Amino acid sequence: MSYTKVFARDIMNAEPPFCKPDATIREVARRFSEEDITGLLVVDEDKRLLGVVTETDLIDQQKNLHVPTAVALFDMVIPMGEAKFESELARLQAVTAGELASDGVRTVGPDTELSEIASIMGDNSVHHLPVLDGDVVIGLIGKHDVIKALVANR
Repeated sequence: MSYTKVFARDIMNAEPPFCKPDATIREVARRFSEEDITGLLVVDEDKRLLGVVTETDLIDQQKNLHVPTAVALFDMVIPMGEAKFESELARLQAVTAGELASDGVRTVGPDTELSEIASIMGDNSVHHLPVLDGDVVIGLIGKHDVIKALVANR
């Protein structure tokens, strides 16, 4: 049995939901609810990707802050997990999409094959993969898009 090669351009949403970095968290949450979306791309005026806001980001913003622990060793106090605490604190205090968005987002190009897309998502626990042409957003692939493509290609 032979399989047809499937590429990012074949399965991506070519009109992905996006917002500007100055969109408020309230506006973002409203869009998630009203548009039934699970991820929102944060882009600049030229549609260059700045980050992604997900349902998890919105939910995590409401969770309890975990205060870092410290270990006393002789007469010294060694703080543990300060960097994570500072990162959590910044995200809890975010008031705009740009402040809440995850940066360093994994991306793919339009010619990335389905098998590589599935590997990236699986290996990195990624639910949303922006598709870039150069540095411009041209689409978004979600896990549901990958599953539909896998079923259609069997």
